[in-house]
Amino acid sequence: MQRNNISQFLWLALFIVSMLLAPTYGVHLFNERVSHDLEWWGHRYPALQLIWVVGGLPLTTLLVIYRASGYFGREPAKWRILGIFILGGITELVVKHFVATPFPPNVPPPTGYRQLILWTNIEPSTVFAWLRQLNPSTAGVHHLSSHLLRGSFPSGHVFRITYAYGLFLSSKWRLVIAGVAAFCVVATGGHWMWDALGGFLLASWGLEWRSTQPKGRVMVNG
Repeated sequence: MQRNNISQFLWLALFIVSMLLAPTYGVHLFNERVSHDLEWWGHRYPALQLIWVVGGLPLTTLLVIYRASGYFGREPAKWRILGIFILGGITELVVKHFVATPFPPNVPPPTGYRQLILWTNIEPSTVFAWLRQLNPSTAGVHHLSSHLLRGSFPSGHVFRITYAYGLFLSSKWRLVIAGVAAFCVVATGGHWMWDALGGFLLASWGLEWRSTQPKGRVMVNG
């Protein structure tokens, strides 16, 4: 078995283990302790709310498409990069449906940040919020959102930030940016720390898969 395949399997195994542990009481106590320690930062520094813009679906999707197109570095197009990104997003939604972990207490953003986040952070809950604004009679779709996305694990923003920005960074800087993203999403009350860990593991699996050469293809230098 190739080294990349082993690493890919390990990242996936770690993600599955973290998913199974997410609803446990011990993890919940850990999450509450970390959130309590970081909540002050979210109240003190509203700019941390920008993590929801930086990790929003529009910006990260554009980055992934740009990288996959091969324009960066004048490389051949590698559209499997985009495919892995989409698969990771689907995995996030499916896991959030079946792993019903409680949501942390939210740190409300100031009005200016709230509007910016609303229009740049496109997620199912955001789409439902738009529908409610356009047509109050569609308020019932909120119940649909709650039914489909019953848990907070894993963090989609940490996944997207680690994967999308990690396509341009070395493994060391991927870890740094994932750590910053985890700090911000927890401090602003959007996720638990365990959710952030799950998002990081999911992205690391995708990045490792992306670097694995498809069977039957040979890399040629020169």
